[in-house]
Amino acid sequence: MSIFIGGTEITDIQIGSTAINSVYVGANKVWDRIVSLDTQTVTVGTATASNIVWWGYAGDSFVHGSVSDGTSNMYSGATYVSIDSFTVSNDPSYGYTTLLYIQGSLPNTGWTTMTVDGVAFNRTDATYTQAATTSWAWGNATTTSPFGSTIGATKQVVFT
Repeated sequence: MSIFIGGTEITDIQIGSTAINSVYVGANKVWDRIVSLDTQTVTVGTATASNIVWWGYAGDSFVHGSVSDGTSNMYSGATYVSIDSFTVSNDPSYGYTTLLYIQGSLPNTGWTTMTVDGVAFNRTDATYTQAATTSWAWGNATTTSPFGSTIGATKQVVFT
């Protein structure tokens, strides 16, 4: 549910010092405050290996981009290893797989949605792998990278 003034989405409503959490028109709820568990700003980088191209942030073997504070509020400060997407560069029909890797053997709980620059990825739709670095992968979820393809651009990643 969104409220817009012109083309600008309203994300915060306050009356004096009181934050408004919901707006109703009659009995119909038309807006809810999004309460984020964590927000990271990803400065987009890219990496290429063979015919695979990544966009976003990764601090592992294919280092690219950066992330604001790099620690997860959902998992007691665990380190984000990567928040990025990849595709097969010589096959445009492949689509983009979006990845989230967080250091530690973590449960598949604690958050519902990861939204990258307005594109929502539901945790329950991901392939989850619990290991020394836990991962969530949304295979071929989008036709374009949610991080775009501009090196140095910044994208908000919000966990709710």
